[in-house]
Amino acid sequence: MRFSLNFIQEFLRVDVSPKELASLLTMAGMEVECLEKQATDWIFDIEVTTNRYDWLSMLGIAREIAVVLGKKLKVDYPSPVKKPSLSTRDIVIEDKRDCPYYIGRRIEGIKVSSPKSWLQERILNCGLTSVNDIVDITNYSMLKWGNPLHAFDADRLEGNIYIRRAKKNELLVGIDGKERILTKENLVISDSKKVIALAGIIGGKNTEVTETTKNIFLEAAVFSPLTVRRSRRAAGLDTESSYRFERVVPSHLLEYASYEAAKLITEVSGGKNKGYKVAGKKPQLEKKSIMISLNSLSNYLGLVPLKSKVKKILQNLDFKVKDLSKDKMIVSPSRSRFDVKREVDVYEEFSRIYGYDKIPSEIPFLKRNLAISDQTAQYYFKGELANFVALLGFKEIITYSLEEKEQLKIEDNGVIELINPLRSQENALRSNLFFGMAKSLKYNLNRASMGTGNRGDLHLFEIADIYSKTSKGFSETSTLALSISGKKRDFFFLKGAIEKILNFLNLDNFEFKEEALNNFTNSLRINVGNCNLGFLGKLNQQQKNNFDLKEDLFFAQLDLSSVVKNRGQKKYKSFSSFPAIWRDISISVKKSIKFKEIEKIIKADNRYLASLAIIDIYEGKDIPQGHRAFTLRIFYQSGERTLTSNEVDCFHNQIRESLNKQEDLSLR
Repeated sequence: MRFSLNFIQEFLRVDVSPKELASLLTMAGMEVECLEKQATDWIFDIEVTTNRYDWLSMLGIAREIAVVLGKKLKVDYPSPVKKPSLSTRDIVIEDKRDCPYYIGRRIEGIKVSSPKSWLQERILNCGLTSVNDIVDITNYSMLKWGNPLHAFDADRLEGNIYIRRAKKNELLVGIDGKERILTKENLVISDSKKVIALAGIIGGKNTEVTETTKNIFLEAAVFSPLTVRRSRRAAGLDTESSYRFERVVPSHLLEYASYEAAKLITEVSGGKNKGYKVAGKKPQLEKKSIMISLNSLSNYLGLVPLKSKVKKILQNLDFKVKDLSKDKMIVSPSRSRFDVKREVDVYEEFSRIYGYDKIPSEIPFLKRNLAISDQTAQYYFKGELANFVALLGFKEIITYSLEEKEQLKIEDNGVIELINPLRSQENALRSNLFFGMAKSLKYNLNRASMGTGNRGDLHLFEIADIYSKTSKGFSETSTLALSISGKKRDFFFLKGAIEKILNFLNLDNFEFKEEALNNFTNSLRINVGNCNLGFLGKLNQQQKNNFDLKEDLFFAQLDLSSVVKNRGQKKYKSFSSFPAIWRDISISVKKSIKFKEIEKIIKADNRYLASLAIIDIYEGKDIPQGHRAFTLRIFYQSGERTLTSNEVDCFHNQIRESLNKQEDLSLR
């Protein structure tokens, strides 16, 4: 948004340099992105935030400048003349929700010519194109008051004026010369025979004001921001007018803008006002009364401002202030400040004008027993978990939360579909992390550096939310997914990683149960009692082909909400400073026997057993059919002393004897 300093001085005398003014405005929240001199004028280019629609007018900017300069802005509002009544045509509004208020004026006997130099300067310096004196006057009034206006050639209008929705396949050639096919999304202005404008966006070529125009119909209106936004998107067009209507134009200034534009037209181009007509009803602005407390303001800012200072700043902002007590005041925001609704909004307005640089910097006082919110605790939990999984050798990825509906339905029929997806490939919320993980793995494998020797070895993980339908609506579940691919790691490596993660999360009563799962072979469910924590498995050949994967993919997924519900209390124990000693055992075991049973035997009644690991698996020659051979490495360690070889041999032989007694198991 560009504004001219000369234009501003129609409202207010600015007695500081342009550079100083730019600095003051930026410090108060109106960021001046560019400042340049143009002949005898200075041009400011500011960033207008979405909540500050009042900055889209010179009046609103002048008020802001007055506040930062410590002045109270006094505006000479005109007294609109509403006579004579327009009797030659009616104004019909089809739906008051689209257009609650419309003003029409007829001016006859004008002579269209080039704009006066002062008018042209105002228009050009604010970034608009100068056309002729009539169009420039409507733009001048829009810039000044914030209300877009439009002038029609009245002699090219046929019958009454209608504000309605477009009919299917109606056409409009805009003043930009482009023809547009309209839909019911478009709000239009029409006469009795044709469309003459896209309401709040652009006028039609068929009623454009030209050098031959003698009589004009001047439009001023309030249009629904949502309606204008949808219409503008459907038309693929963005204008200065639509930019303002989409952000709510101030209805209480509409009559001033309309009257002043009509008055300027008669002064500059001749002619006389021959009619005034209103349709609809001017929207009544809600009167807001916000009670503020000086004590609360002091706590909010960390300083104690004078009451007189608070009142002066708020009054300069065009807020009405009424004392209730020594500490409390009632504040009524300006009618142009739709964004000020709460007590904290008033505090923000005061603090930005008072000066953020004047607010002292202090380290906040935190209570020792400050409660941590569930959201904060969840954030730290996920961070702690991610760090641990990374230590296991997995690399974190982030995938999209949107997936293709048809692909997800392979896994789950309760898919949440999007009503208005941007892409057909992203038309549903993900119900699992597998498909995003598989795509990421494929992407990285295809782009891995040549010559590294490990192009097929990837270890990935993701902590993210998945979504599903429930009887009560929708659910959002925090989930951990892991995948490995390559020749150096297999299913047992992934299973071991899951065990370490669950142990890290203080779960020691979990178990793995074989269960057939879609898209996977060798799949296991992970349970604690009757509660399902997740699953792991090897991707089947069909899905491997679908993703065009050359190497095997092993995948696991954990429901973190179920994990948290079942986790035990975190406990710490000191580590031993004495060395661990290991011994190996090779066994042949029937495949139907679960490793958990073997592990239970080994760990029974041996307080010096530190850990155990499978270091080799073998099937083939010399191994009975239906059996599998393992080599286990068992570590022994004491926390009080170094164990002797004889002691370790004794402990180890006890384990061998216990294993040897088991059916379908033999020592090798």
